[in-house]
Amino acid sequence: MTTITTHASATPSFDYLRGLDGLRALAVLLVLVAHLGLNEAIPGGFGVTVFFFISGLLITRLLLAEHAQRGTIAIGNFYLRRLIRLYPAMLAAILLATLVFWLAGGILSWGKVGAALLYCINYYDIYSQLVQTRIGFDPFSTLWSLAVEQQFYLLFPCLCVIMLKGHGNWRRLCWMLAAMLILGLLWRLILVHAGASSRRIYMGSDTRIDSIFYGAWLALILACDTQQKWRRLCNNRLVQLACLTLLLLCFVLRQPGFRDTLRYSLQGLALMPLMTALCFSASLAPLTRMLEWPALRRLGRWSYSLYLTHPIAIVIAEMIWGPGSALPRSLGVFGFLCFALTAVLLSFALTTASYYGIEQPMQQWRRRFGAHVVAN
Repeated sequence: MTTITTHASATPSFDYLRGLDGLRALAVLLVLVAHLGLNEAIPGGFGVTVFFFISGLLITRLLLAEHAQRGTIAIGNFYLRRLIRLYPAMLAAILLATLVFWLAGGILSWGKVGAALLYCINYYDIYSQLVQTRIGFDPFSTLWSLAVEQQFYLLFPCLCVIMLKGHGNWRRLCWMLAAMLILGLLWRLILVHAGASSRRIYMGSDTRIDSIFYGAWLALILACDTQQKWRRLCNNRLVQLACLTLLLLCFVLRQPGFRDTLRYSLQGLALMPLMTALCFSASLAPLTRMLEWPALRRLGRWSYSLYLTHPIAIVIAEMIWGPGSALPRSLGVFGFLCFALTAVLLSFALTTASYYGIEQPMQQWRRRFGAHVVAN
């Protein structure tokens, strides 16, 4: 009789991590629902933080697996895989967003389009004094987080090559990441004390990249956890309850100073044991199996396209139902529900076109440069 495990090996490998597609699905749904005008009640920003964490975990796990297998990391192939994976769908989304924004009556700076194409739109939006000339949702609203991730992809593999040179000391890299996480929090505290805005803190790579580093740190801790002490700690129900309580406090506490500084660090720390219990042990096996439901797995695989296209769908829905439709008070309950349904249906229509028309055909090219693509 064959036993199917509900968790992955903590040793770095190219294996599929059970539950992550389901987590991606829940994260993108948080973002989508929040952007429909419910951001005061739905923590869409936490969905972005989860995406950051997953990216750090997966990329580091893959880089460590490659180094363990080959004794080195092929940086060029890594960049090509990331470019093929991310850029075609993003390019199509940027072109469509530009067209839709123009059709909706907006005047868009070409500087913003260029910044989006070059993965620096987060800093463009922070420092640019230009404002869009249309009242309503910004179809480029999610691209700032992709800029943060891409800047991580540019820097982190080089750091891994330097730190793993020679004997491949994973512990040395692990301690360096711990130091960088502390420095990231200190930097946010300094900026807030100097009067930096919440927008600056939320969108800056220097202030948000530690949300990705927490995932990377978890991958390294697991790789070094030969005695399984970390996993035993994460399997403790009191530890899991404490982490859930910590996340809840991060949602409830609304004080700006806390939200701009400690919130991101505490969320990262809370996610580490929970992600370990979900993906790398049988401690939360029933929940892991729920996250593996076919519908959630499929939505998780669509998550990148859905993340890219749903702002465009919201703008089109606003064109149909009127500017400001993404505010429940503006249309009344029935009108808002009609707007939301239109936006959701359009989001999934555009997502299907992007995923099957762009993402899937590019898989074969990724494999040519060493990608380990999990079959549908």
